[in-house]
Amino acid sequence: MNINIPGIDIQQAIKNSGSTELFLELLNDVYKLIDDKSNQVEAYLNEKDISNYTVLVHSLKTTCQMIGAMELREQFYNLEMLGKENQLEQIEKLTPAVLNSFRSLKPYLAPYASESKEAILAFDRNEVSEYLQNLISAMNDFSLDKAEDAINALRTYNYEDSIAIKIKELESLVSNLDYDEAKELTEEILRQL
Repeated sequence: MNINIPGIDIQQAIKNSGSTELFLELLNDVYKLIDDKSNQVEAYLNEKDISNYTVLVHSLKTTCQMIGAMELREQFYNLEMLGKENQLEQIEKLTPAVLNSFRSLKPYLAPYASESKEAILAFDRNEVSEYLQNLISAMNDFSLDKAEDAINALRTYNYEDSIAIKIKELESLVSNLDYDEAKELTEEILRQL
């Protein structure tokens, strides 16, 4: 497979993520979270909320490492260190350029951003409940792979509209690693079934 994305070390990325398939899934996840996470970083910075800012740039550092964007990883690491040292002035100076670099990945990741797979299975309350329970335990264990598996399985069912919307939202929360909100939503869906 010939993948060429500026600023991304493909060999390193496949090594970091474990397989080409997982790497491609990660590119899809990162594509979906670039705008949200960048806007969130800016919001924390505007509010001078250095504590949440530092947590978020730390997670983006890890994200960049997973997809082999090593230079960007270093830049987020630098912002994380500045956050830990409460260097607001430096953070305000450096953040815009780092976010621009991060956002500039988006067009290159677009070809790997899959439209959600078509639903093919008739709704089965017991199976769906089981996958939702699996998702909760995967999130409790911070197991990215198992959470992905559960979401992929949930994606294949036909739902009534009110649940379909929530499953879509759940997918987004899980790919953004917003596990607390995702757990609440999963429990809500379970009650609704």
